[in-house]
This record gives sequence, structure tokens and C-alpha cells, in this order.
Amino acid sequence: MTNDSTPPMAVRRLAFLDGGGECGERLRGYDWGSSRMGAPEHWPLSLQVSLRTILASKFPMAIHWGRDLLTFYNDAFAHVLGSKHPGHLGRPVHELWREMWDQIGPIFEHVFTGETYYVENASYAPERGHTQRETYFTHCHSPIWGDSGQVEGVLLVLTESTREVLAERAFVALNRRQAFQLDMADRMRGMASPAEIKTTATELLGKYLRVARVYFTEIHAATRTAYLQGLWTSPDQGELPALPVSGTLDELSPEIMGALAAGRPFVVDDVGADRRTAAYARAYQALGIAAIVVVPLLQAGRVTCALNLTMPAPRGWTRDDIAIAQDVVQRTWEAAERARAVAALRSEHEHSQRAQAALRDADSRKDEFLAMLAHELRNPLAPIGTAAELLRHFQFDEATVKRTSEVISRQVKHMTGLIDDLLDVSRVTRGMVPLKKETLDLRTVASHAVEQVRPLMEARRHRFVVRLPEEPVFVHGDNKRLVQVLANLLNNAAKYTPEDGFVELSVGVRGENVTVTVRDNGVGMRPELLARAFELFAQDERTLDRSQGGMGLGLALVQRLAEAHQGSVAAHSDGIGKGSTFILRLPMTHPRRDEGKGPEGGASAAPVRSLRLLVVDDNVDAADTLGTLLADAGHQVRVENSSRVALDVARELKPDICLLDIGLPDIDGNELARRLRAQPETGHAVLVAVTGYGQERDRNEAYAAGFDYHFVKPVDMGRLYALIARISG
Repeated sequence: MTNDSTPPMAVRRLAFLDGGGECGERLRGYDWGSSRMGAPEHWPLSLQVSLRTILASKFPMAIHWGRDLLTFYNDAFAHVLGSKHPGHLGRPVHELWREMWDQIGPIFEHVFTGETYYVENASYAPERGHTQRETYFTHCHSPIWGDSGQVEGVLLVLTESTREVLAERAFVALNRRQAFQLDMADRMRGMASPAEIKTTATELLGKYLRVARVYFTEIHAATRTAYLQGLWTSPDQGELPALPVSGTLDELSPEIMGALAAGRPFVVDDVGADRRTAAYARAYQALGIAAIVVVPLLQAGRVTCALNLTMPAPRGWTRDDIAIAQDVVQRTWEAAERARAVAALRSEHEHSQRAQAALRDADSRKDEFLAMLAHELRNPLAPIGTAAELLRHFQFDEATVKRTSEVISRQVKHMTGLIDDLLDVSRVTRGMVPLKKETLDLRTVASHAVEQVRPLMEARRHRFVVRLPEEPVFVHGDNKRLVQVLANLLNNAAKYTPEDGFVELSVGVRGENVTVTVRDNGVGMRPELLARAFELFAQDERTLDRSQGGMGLGLALVQRLAEAHQGSVAAHSDGIGKGSTFILRLPMTHPRRDEGKGPEGGASAAPVRSLRLLVVDDNVDAADTLGTLLADAGHQVRVENSSRVALDVARELKPDICLLDIGLPDIDGNELARRLRAQPETGHAVLVAVTGYGQERDRNEAYAAGFDYHFVKPVDMGRLYALIARISG
């Protein structure tokens, strides 16, 4: 008796293809009889069992069978294949994964040895649709043992882990980015210098992004020029070409400025391939740049600076690269602004404290000065009063009256000298002393001063040595006032040197200056007094007998008269009992062969040859006036009122001489001098400072910045014409 519910053997043998959704239906409808596999009812039992397993699974699974590794898979696996499904059902696996066969082929060879292959989050780039992107899979390839006991196929179980891997990678990147930002904030928190902040920011960002160079550029929109700041270069990049101090952005692409002005980063992965930079590839190559990012900073809608990232080879910049660069630009600017604000507050506080201390000190010195002035005035008044009383109450012979009159005359002369000193200081301090300047041989001036002080030197039995050069040394000044300056210095030395001491006066030449040195082996000066020796009313500690200490007028008068002659005076002492040295510096001049017919006399002297001159001063009247005088002297003169414009003009003009104001508003004159020195077109020009800053410190700063000469306003045109004549000759 048969069981009618039992299907025939052929039907039962195809039950392993039952179900399986779309893939099961396609397997059942496939013409297997005309393929190498033959009819399904004749397939090996191991294959049938495996197929039944994968078709029933909701997990992505596939079978690769036989020597051709023909492919069977379920619906879940079809979703992984994307556009490759259904065309590869029943086809060899190497056709399915031809783009990755170099990675996958060795896996099948390994499994056919009888070993299982398992890997997590392996990276592949399969073609799915019209794109090929990196994806990640965890998969296991296991051998399928045939009825003969040999490996006849491979069972693949996999799951795509791209989302999890990218999420983990993003989490790690976020943690790294946050750690970078915290480190950057910690490093910048204690910094007081904007320049230090920029240098630190570029170094940290360069190491974080592993780029070759990071630097800021100050952007001048009007001239489309960038100025280099805060350059950091990776030590791992080897030697790279030097970057210029400044350059025109259009030389690297006219589209850069437009992007920056709109607040967009300018991003180029390959300067040779990008349409915006391909025509300028050689310019980039000369700078060692093959890939670049320029991120702007906008303030009040205007681009003021930018952060630059460069690589010597092409690089695919990521969104994270751009985002972190934009964040660093903003953080750096905010930190620099905070540093400037803190520095301004600190400076204001310190200035206020110094001002208060100076006021207290000045008040104290004023009180001491007034007390001493009263003492000094009473001293001659006492004998004058006594002599007057004697003459009023007694009858004296002619000789006694004469002696008494001489006492009165001497004391009146002494009082007159004190009052003259006071008036001199007052007038000179307020700039109300007219100077009758002429060309003077300083040897003659020194001789006149020596004549005045020699009686005092002899009275105190000093060994007085005078050293004058054999050749004339000329200065442009007021003879009376320069004699007064030297006499004050010599009187000061004689007064503060004990009897039988040593005083020396020497005149010499140093560079463009004439120097007068007064040296003694007297009482010396304490450091506190040395620091304010030329201040009005500055006096040393005094004793009741007045053997030391002065009115505090002489040296103040010396300094102010020296400055009125565009000169300076400095003091030095190793301490109490170790003597003092005073050095007066005056600009040396060269007398014209025909006095009165040169520039100062009205007509300009013809130069040896015409020079190209660039005058830069934000005071339009001052700049135009000086330019007119120099043009009248036969030179080609260009006048500019802006440092930034002057830089660009100088590259074209290639001037022989640049006459620069120091107190310029956009870029100060010292910085302008440095940039001119850095430009190849202006590096050899003669740089002349024409400024109202005339202190010794100002001169030193100017020379350190690259200036060759220093003139104090108002300019001594005689000296200037003489200088230009020497250069042109």
C-alpha cells in the first residue's frame, strides 16, 4: 500500500531549492541542464544541503562550487551585490569580483586546502552600480566537503560593516580633533604675543594634519598682495624652496582673491590638474607646492588674513582638513585679539603706574630743586645784603668801597648765571631758542669751551688732557650753544672730580657722526642717578656742605641742545668712585665749496647724476615738499603716502634711495625697511629714515631694521643734499 502524500523521488530531490524568495525562484527557473552543473537532481548531496541552508537564511550567504567556483547566493547576499545581481547568479566567482580578485583569489586557494578563512572589517572597493567606493566586510569562507571527502566548494557568510567602521573612525577622529583643540587652547592660553600665537598654531596644525608647510598671510585686498607670517615647515619634508616675504596672489591664480573675499576656502588637490591653477603650475612648482588650501578670515566683511596649507605632492584634501583649518583660523584670531587686549590693558596699567611714580618722583625732585634754588640764591644775597648795610652805615676809604663793590658785583654775576641757566632750560625745553646754524669745525668749538673751563681746571689742580684730530671735523650747528654744551660737560667733570684729579676731552669720528668724549676719574654715579642723569632737576644725594650735588640743570640743558642739533648724549659710570664718561654725538657735515650757493642758499646744486628716489610719508604736505625739493635738485622722485602701496611701487621703480618716515600708520617705517631689504628689487637701495623720532633708542632701532642713515625732522637739507651727492658720485 502506498502513501499518496509522499512525492515522487525526483520531486523530493528538488526540495532543497524550495523557498528562498527571489533567488530561490531564479535558481528553480534556471536551465541547469545545459550548464556544467547539469540537472539539479543530480547535484551532490553536500551542495544540496548547503543550498537549502543558505536559501532559508536571513543572513547574507553564498556558495562557490566546483573548479569554476560557480556562484549561488540568497536574497540577503543579493542586497550586498547591488547592481551585480542577478547577472552573476550561476557564474564563476572571478567574474563576480574581477575588480578585487587580487584580494579575494588567495582566500579561495587557502580554503581549498581545507582551512577556514575568517576576517573582521576587511576593506574592499567593489563595483556596485556606477561607483566603486571603499567598503568594509566581516566574512568567513568555509570549505564544503564533497561526497568524495574532498573540498568541492566554499561557503561564504558575510556582513557589511562599513557603517560601523566609519562610525568608529569618525568617533576616533572626533576624539583626536577634540584633543588637538584642547591642546591648542592650553598652549595659547598663557601666550601674550600675537606672533607667538600664530607660530604655535601653525606648528600644531602642521603636525596634526601631517602637511609640509603651514603659514599665515596678511592680505592687502587693494593690491591683492599677501605678506608671509608665522611660517612652519615640517622637519620630515627635507629641503623646500624658500617662500617670498610677500607676493601678488594673481601670480598663483586670479581666482584666489575672489574666493577669499567671498569667505570661501581655496582648495586645490593638484595644481597641475586643477583648471584654476594649471596655467600657473610652474609658479607653484618653484615654491615647492603641488597641493594647497587657503582659508580666509573675514573681519567686518573684509578678508584680512588667511591660513595656508601646502604639500609638495598632490593630496586629496578632506572635509575634516578644511574644517579644522577654518577652526584654527578663528581660534588663532580670537587668541591674538585677546592677547592684544590683555597687552593693551597691561601696558595702560603699567603706564599709569609709571606715570604716578614719575609724578611722585618729579614732585620730590621739584621740592628738592626749589629748596636748593632758595639756598643757592640766599648764598649771594647774604654778602650783597651785608655789603649794602656796610656802605649805608659807615664811611669807608676808596679801597674798602671798591672791595665791597667787587663783592656785590661777583655775587650779582653769580645770581645772573643761575637765572640764565633757568631761563635757558625753560626756553630750550619749549623749543624757543633760535639756533643760528652754520658749518663749524668742532675742533674750534672745543677750543673755545676749553678756554672757558681752564681756570676752573687749574684752580682744582686737575690734569686736563685735550685730544683733537689733525684734520677738520665739520658739524652744522650754533657755535654759541655748542660751546655751551661742551663747557657744561667739562664744568660738570671738573666739579665732580676731587682736586688733583684727571679730566680728558677727546674729539673723533665714528661713521657719519662726530663724537666728543668727556672722561674723568671723579666721584662717579650710582645706577639710579645714571638712569635719569639728563632729566630736569636730577641731582645726586647732597651733603650739607654742598661739596656734591647740583641744581640739576646743566646736563638737562646739554641733552636738549644736543637733540636740537639732531644729536644725542649718553652717560656711563661703573659706580661710585669710579669716574664718569659722557659721549656727545653730532651728525657730521661736509662743507660746500661755495657756501651760500648750495641748496640752503636757494639754488639747488646739480648732482653728479640723477637718482631714482622714493619718498614715503603719510604727512602729505611733508612728503610733497621734500619730493619737490629733491626733484628741483635734478632727481627722479616718486612720493607715496602708504607703506603698502610703496612696497609695490618700489618693485617697479627700483629706487636708488628710499626716504622713509618711521611713524607710518599701516606698516611702520622700520617694518617697511625690513620688507624693502627682503625684496630683490630693493634689497640694495640706500634706506634713509626721515622721522620725528630722534632718541638714541630710535636710531638704534632704525639701524637694526636696515636703515643706512637717520635724519630727524625738520630735515637738515644741507646734510641730505651732501649725502645724496656722495651716493650719486
